[in-house]
Amino acid sequence: MDTKYWNIDRLGRLYKDWDPEVLKKLETKIAKSHWRPGYHITTQTGLLNDPNGFSYFNNQWHLFYQAFPYGAVHGLKSWQHMVSDDLVHWKFIDKPMVPDLYSDRNGCYSGSAINVDGKLFLMYTGNTFEGEEMARHPYQLGAWMDADNNISKLDHPLIESEPTGVTGHFRDPQVIKHGDYYYAFLGAQTVDNAGEILTYRTKDIENGWELYKKLDLGTDNLGYMAECPNVGFIDGKVVVIFCPQGADKHEFHYDNVHPNAYIVADDLDFDEMKLINPSEMKQLDEGFDYYATQVLNAPDGRLLSVGWIGLPDTEYLSDQEGWEGELSMVRELHIENGDLTQRPVQECKQLIEEDEASDTDLQKHIEAAPFDEHFNLNLESEDSYLRLSYDESDQEWTLKRKNVGEDVSIRTFKGEASSIDFYLDNTVFEIYILGGTITMTGQFFHDGNEVRVNSENMSVKQNKISNM
Repeated sequence: MDTKYWNIDRLGRLYKDWDPEVLKKLETKIAKSHWRPGYHITTQTGLLNDPNGFSYFNNQWHLFYQAFPYGAVHGLKSWQHMVSDDLVHWKFIDKPMVPDLYSDRNGCYSGSAINVDGKLFLMYTGNTFEGEEMARHPYQLGAWMDADNNISKLDHPLIESEPTGVTGHFRDPQVIKHGDYYYAFLGAQTVDNAGEILTYRTKDIENGWELYKKLDLGTDNLGYMAECPNVGFIDGKVVVIFCPQGADKHEFHYDNVHPNAYIVADDLDFDEMKLINPSEMKQLDEGFDYYATQVLNAPDGRLLSVGWIGLPDTEYLSDQEGWEGELSMVRELHIENGDLTQRPVQECKQLIEEDEASDTDLQKHIEAAPFDEHFNLNLESEDSYLRLSYDESDQEWTLKRKNVGEDVSIRTFKGEASSIDFYLDNTVFEIYILGGTITMTGQFFHDGNEVRVNSENMSVKQNKISNM
């Protein structure tokens, strides 16, 4: 980040005070980019990060995302809005939720949405900094969206402040309905610098939210902050997905700056707010860039998810072009043999054309048939590559990435081998192994001309991918 340009004034400037020419210049610059994805959701300008408000409402799928449109930096956050009829092709709705209240004046931060009596209710964190010391003070806020996608914020906070014993890092409400109550799961940091997930509940979604209980996950290894908590129900089980920043790596191994984790349990005891027979905490994704996953128990019975293809506290090569971040394809989640599986929703099949792709295509779907005890799959351009390999002798996967002008990054992990589905969308990749038991997601910044594919010890079928 250019700290000389991105001073406190520009990072916190209200949207109404920006010169419209800034966006026009960014659009012109981004139009020349050779790194933009084709079928993944990305920002029009500036920054995209956490998915928010994933929901089904008014016969359409709705998905919001954190945004700062004026530059590829974490400035004043708003919610940008996308809708879809099929979970694959998304349309931008130019009716963002922007900071315009005292209680969200330093940003509309992450949250969720729920269908209530024919209207969509949004619950989100309003971020503020108060006093000479700029102390963080969070508000949990609410808004309604009507069938024309017009958003009206409530004139009062749902939760005025963090509870006793918790710092200003108190955010990211996921709201669900269970029995007579609405429940909100919130990420929190204690004054002792420990992460935890707190629950609030009410019978009237606009009023009366009260602290209920801490969610007992069966582990206290939640680092110094448990971000983006999400609870989903599928296959007679419950899964909790969250981001335990600073979790102890001796107990839970991860290589990214912050992990995205999950725990599977037999059930959730709402009276005690305790997971029943929870699993150990596991990595949600083994790739380089995947964070802030949001889930939706959809009306059709599926458990769906979407994640940010990016990480906090990380800079990307596309920043220099004035944009950063994508959202993953929508995934369907299941519990199989106690593990979480993630697969692209069946609607994604329409992306794939059956005619064979050429080596110059930058949107590909690669299927790898069952392979021998060793194999390599290589995607290469002149000064960059992405290499996936497997060694049967120790059942170890290795993923290596060299972006243009950067050093090599490596991820290794244990797992069985099977067929592979590999989606490449210019600079975005999603890899699904063993039916989605293992996933690897990230960005791959190549030279922008062509990406060549070659492999060893396995047969590979390449398909074209139709752009959105």
